Amino acid sequence: MKTFCLRLTVVLLLLAPPGMATSAEKAPAAGDLLVDIRLDAPETPDQRAYLGLSEEGRFDPRTITGQLLVIEIFSMYCPHCQREAPAVNRLYQAIEASETLRGRVKMIGIGVGNSAYEVDHFRKHYQIAFPLFPDEDFIIHKSVGEVRTPFFIIASIGPNDKGRVLWTGAGTMDKLEAFTNRLNGFLSLD
Repeated sequence: MKTFCLRLTVVLLLLAPPGMATSAEKAPAAGDLLVDIRLDAPETPDQRAYLGLSEEGRFDPRTITGQLLVIEIFSMYCPHCQREAPAVNRLYQAIEASETLRGRVKMIGIGVGNSAYEVDHFRKHYQIAFPLFPDEDFIIHKSVGEVRTPFFIIASIGPNDKGRVLWTGAGTMDKLEAFTNRLNGFLSLD
């Protein structure tokens, strides 16, 4: 029976479509381009202004004004994301307080498997000031390789190479100083 199961597994793997890859192979990595993502613009004028969006409707995150975009892939049900929320808030506050980072680095969060209601609950409960977006049907999550949460992406959104991934990290965010130093380092390369 074990031999039969092993042979069946091998046959099924050989019959799998050639483009089929494991999630780990599709996760974004430094040097990749951000996948094509469309998000609904935030309802509040303040958050649209923060992102540099002039109107409501769908937008591509690569069109956000600034030079770097920090994306947090999270889930309101993820205990690691919940524990990480204060650190992510401190990062946002440090960026906004820094003369070298403010306006040049923007942050967004994408709540995988979360409805707009769940994302709004997470925002209110953890007092998240930067824009959060729902990914209720896991469409964005699948396009980024079904990464575990929390997952962080830093991408260049400057005019020279829109959407080039510069860094990714899974799990606990680096210490605040290390993360802001990384951002300053990427800005100095531009």
